[in-house]
Amino acid sequence: MKNIIIILVFLFVQKSLIGQIVVGYFPFQSQISINSNTDKILFADYKLETNNFLSNLNMEISPKINLKKSEKINYYTGLGISINPINSFSNLPITNGYFVDFGIRYKKFERIKNLQIIFELSPYLNREFDGGNLRSRIGIAWAFVK
Repeated sequence: MKNIIIILVFLFVQKSLIGQIVVGYFPFQSQISINSNTDKILFADYKLETNNFLSNLNMEISPKINLKKSEKINYYTGLGISINPINSFSNLPITNGYFVDFGIRYKKFERIKNLQIIFELSPYLNREFDGGNLRSRIGIAWAFVK
């Protein structure tokens, strides 16, 4: 009986979590993003680079804040950190660098309500603060939002 209750609680929590996730893909940068509900004032962003060797498993984590929200478009920004946890096995620092994202999410298409088009500009500095670049991303996302 105890196992059944645990399974039911897990299924209930899982359904509510999936109901707040936005999954995106940036094809030119080969990145997958997973966000909490992007319509909230604050949301979390996690990006994972794909098409890499396992030893080069770069990830980005950042909290975001919606500066302006409307029915069709959100303007947001957020500070973040780029990491590679696999570096710890080679006695290298896991921190790659730091960034600021400035983004726009266009949403609420007439026929496909959960589709979002994403555009981001992201100044990036390496961990020593002696180099960096201005990154730009364009991608699509699907909101699993109730």
